[in-house]
Amino acid sequence: MKQAGLLIMLLFFCSQVVAGNKDQEINIVSAAGCITELTPVDDNCKQDDGKRGECDGKKNCVCAKPDKHIIWKSADELQYSVYFYDASSPFKSNCSLDADRKGTLKCKIKGDASGSYDYGLKVAGCPDFDPRIIVK
Repeated sequence: MKQAGLLIMLLFFCSQVVAGNKDQEINIVSAAGCITELTPVDDNCKQDDGKRGECDGKKNCVCAKPDKHIIWKSADELQYSVYFYDASSPFKSNCSLDADRKGTLKCKIKGDASGSYDYGLKVAGCPDFDPRIIVK
């Protein structure tokens, strides 16, 4: 019985460690053709205590690790682009930063990226949307 409890605890711990070490998918929520919110799928920021680390208390903030992808998805197939305020991007240079025709954009984070990245999401005819990425 003791071994079963230990195995369950080990599996739980491993799932928590792996959870933040995966690609981060983000659902784009929109209204009237404009972005209103970003919702992370399987939130990489979520910690054992239920808090979100550096993103705790911040809306539209996601966490990611180097060498992983961030994938934005719009169910409405919005055409949008990503830009960084200070020209410093955490993504590899081959990322186009423009959504495809299905409203999806997938970029891989550079292996040496670290820190907080404020960026904008631009949809033609809408105010720019202002989210954040935390890489660590």
